[in-house]
Amino acid sequence: MLIRSHPHRGFKLIDLMVVVLVIGVFFGLLIPAIEAAREAGRRVHCSNNLRQLALSLINFTASKNQYPNAGTFFDDPAIHGGDPARSIIARSIENPAAFKGDTDGWRRSWVIDIIPYLDSNDVSNGWDRSESYLSTTNFGNLKICSGDFGVLRCPDDTTTTTGQGNLSYVVNGGFSRWHAIPLSWNGGKADGQSKNGGALQWIPPGGTWQETQAVSRKLGVMFLGTSTGDQPWDIVTGPNDIPDGSSETLLLAENTLAGYSPGTPYSGGIPTNWACPLPNFCMFIASDDVCRSARSTTDCLAGSLKPDTSGKDGTGWAWANRPGTYENIGYGQNLRIEGSFPFASSGHPGGGNFVFCDGATRFLSDSIDGTVYAKMISPAGSQLPTPLLQGPLARDSWEQAP
Repeated sequence: MLIRSHPHRGFKLIDLMVVVLVIGVFFGLLIPAIEAAREAGRRVHCSNNLRQLALSLINFTASKNQYPNAGTFFDDPAIHGGDPARSIIARSIENPAAFKGDTDGWRRSWVIDIIPYLDSNDVSNGWDRSESYLSTTNFGNLKICSGDFGVLRCPDDTTTTTGQGNLSYVVNGGFSRWHAIPLSWNGGKADGQSKNGGALQWIPPGGTWQETQAVSRKLGVMFLGTSTGDQPWDIVTGPNDIPDGSSETLLLAENTLAGYSPGTPYSGGIPTNWACPLPNFCMFIASDDVCRSARSTTDCLAGSLKPDTSGKDGTGWAWANRPGTYENIGYGQNLRIEGSFPFASSGHPGGGNFVFCDGATRFLSDSIDGTVYAKMISPAGSQLPTPLLQGPLARDSWEQAP
């Protein structure tokens, strides 16, 4: 009897390798797509948080006819005598460590003022405005602001600490952290290298601080102020102080190095959170290298910022966002110490979410032209003194889809 042999049926090694290869290619294509979708979701979540905060600020402004202070302090006229250099604000910025154990004057950030408009009346009702955010009297302000508040935290902010007073969003303070004496900032390439700089010269030497303040208020939207609101350096800003247009002026941005810390060199070792009024922890500025600084030779008083006779913008404003200054948008992602980067910085790839004064949210590139960015920071650039004058902002130079 003839027995016929049949070839064995089944997978050969080469078939298995092809299947594995196909599956590998499939997952290689799928995983980046999934991660991109997740990032898009996180970016939208972050944008929605910013929109809620912007609407709360707008509602506050509609009710009070002014923006709240970026940070609020208690200032004693018996100590400062009308001299801004002796104010608690200036001294807190220059040497926060001097206030360790005596921080009663550090009251609150802008977040506390808009809490009622975020439907958080329990937080608002429990807050004692006559005390510092560090107060533990009675229930204690510190206990309130040490808690995590979801709308204040971007999901792409990797510097947050679970259950603490995190803050990923900051308000537009212009080009300096203190408007009466425009103190500059020297950005550092690595952690621990950033430090306070000298004062910017918006006006010729010999001018008054009131003249300097008049310029500063046209370069930002929200500033540091006092709890009484009647000190010489208190600035009240509202919709009428944005002649360049609310749709072209920034109100809020991301900063992953604001908010919570157990204490850093930039807070003098004092704990910070979303209620801390120190400028490095609650506001953002554009690079102050637009004036003469450690890295810039721009002389803003010589007219190097104003447009020339052809209407072309002066080159000085380009320093507002220039790589290599360590003060450009997004450079903060190279740093880890909270308070070390008082500029816009986002955990999103390629740029960050910003909100304009009309409530519109936009994603702006990290590489946005510095001159364009400077005009978006300044609410009254068209009304600046001649040496600093800004030309009109062309919307097609920055506008992108939300």
